Amino acid sequence: MSTWGELRLVLQTAAPDLSLDTIDSALKERYEQVLEATDWTGLEGHASIQTTAAYQSVNDTVTLTVGSQTVAGAGTTWSASITGMRFYRPGDTVNYVSTFVDAATLTLDRPYEGNGSDAAGSVLTACPYVFMQNMYPLPADCRSIRAIDNPITGLPMKPFSELGLERSAGQRTLVGYPQAWAEYDDTPEATPPVLHQVEFYPPPLQARGFPLFYLRNPRVFNGENTSDSPLPFVTRTVILDGCRADLSKDTGQAARFEFLFDKELRRMLLLEHAQKRVKTAMHMDPRYTRHRLARASRGLRSAWRGGTPGGPN
Repeated sequence: MSTWGELRLVLQTAAPDLSLDTIDSALKERYEQVLEATDWTGLEGHASIQTTAAYQSVNDTVTLTVGSQTVAGAGTTWSASITGMRFYRPGDTVNYVSTFVDAATLTLDRPYEGNGSDAAGSVLTACPYVFMQNMYPLPADCRSIRAIDNPITGLPMKPFSELGLERSAGQRTLVGYPQAWAEYDDTPEATPPVLHQVEFYPPPLQARGFPLFYLRNPRVFNGENTSDSPLPFVTRTVILDGCRADLSKDTGQAARFEFLFDKELRRMLLLEHAQKRVKTAMHMDPRYTRHRLARASRGLRSAWRGGTPGGPN
């Protein structure tokens, strides 16, 4: 597939009087028009989100002071890996973001609040504690999540909006086996590319890989990424014909190039729809059919129903 720089050069050679800004604008707009024509299978991506196991203290404890961000550990061996993890004391209704200081000290993102009835300055000693991670980054090219599967059942987990999960789950102060997820913007829309993250609920107790199915966010041409290329399923022909239609409006050739653009786009759509119509023969998993072999075997030994081998399936 040609790079954006090569496509730009072809158009610039054919129309040397046009500015690069005009050509770049045509490349960007026609590419977006093709991508918006349908849900292309070429935009589908899959990955695995690797979760971090929660840590629940056993013999080690912490000392907390209401109103202080400093947490003192006893018997702890903390490392920099705890930075960014959520921290809470079992029984509290809120959690905090932790930052590593040393093997026996960490700081919280805000002063410790206690359980709501503890007076400022109260010192809580020999407290059990939990570290957990409920937020995970998504692939940099992720535009939106299609599904996240439960790695144990193989079934899709329940999706929530950010607000929906907040209203349903409240504070995340219990770890367990994730059953739901919510997607968050990690960077503002005004500063693309927008990075996304996902929250698992309940926060993962164990480290597991969660299969992720998502739609890619294709990087459009911005006039600077000339070494990049359109996605492989977008043909050189459809891009060039569309741009030529935009750039030749004053020459009387626009209608012809627009016809060629539409023709190539329809061809691409037909190929796409044909690909989606292809069906794979379904086969039952052996765990659902192995009983048939066992029954047949028993039938051969017992001459089921008057000496006829086999038996009902």
